[in-house]
Amino acid sequence: MDNHIRVALADDHPVIRLGIEATLDDIPMVKRIGAAVDSTQLVALLDSQACDILITDYAMPGGQYGDGLELIGFLRERYPDLGIVIITSMDKAVLIRSLLVCGVDGILSKGDDMSHLRSAVQAVHSKRKYYSPRITKMIKALPSTNSSRLSPRELEVIKLYVSGTTINDIAEKLERSKQTISTQKVSAMRKLGIETDADLFKYAIELGLTQKPG
Repeated sequence: MDNHIRVALADDHPVIRLGIEATLDDIPMVKRIGAAVDSTQLVALLDSQACDILITDYAMPGGQYGDGLELIGFLRERYPDLGIVIITSMDKAVLIRSLLVCGVDGILSKGDDMSHLRSAVQAVHSKRKYYSPRITKMIKALPSTNSSRLSPRELEVIKLYVSGTTINDIAEKLERSKQTISTQKVSAMRKLGIETDADLFKYAIELGLTQKPG
């Protein structure tokens, strides 16, 4: 029986990718199944091979399935048992809060030592969360919000809404009732700690959601 922890890597920066690969190779029981530079390659890899944990950069543009929160939502729906560890150089509180409610299993700052990758893999494999020191400090500074996970459908509604699509048009596009769409929008905003549409659009701009194709 193969007891290896099967790990996939996705990052569009070759130097960073090589550094992560070298760190993973030093972790006992880890088996790298492959690497991807965008979401198109990543999904092809995950569809072709069993994987326990994904280590991925947050910003990885150019792929068919997007990047950032869009990609995380897609991965959560398509591979519900996959452990997801995000490595990011972004230090915005709104991003960290969004990653938490999207249900990622680990968040590492590129500003922290790469040795935390070993701890993250071991923790996530044991079904525990892991955040590197800089991320932990940011989480402690966040205002208290609803800790429930943002569903892929809620994220989909938010993305369409901030792109300028009306509630009625979203309902028609997604073939759901207007009431369902409104409920999902309100629920997503509550989980994100956002109270007004103005704050929602500010949030979307900070995370680049308004720049994605609808």
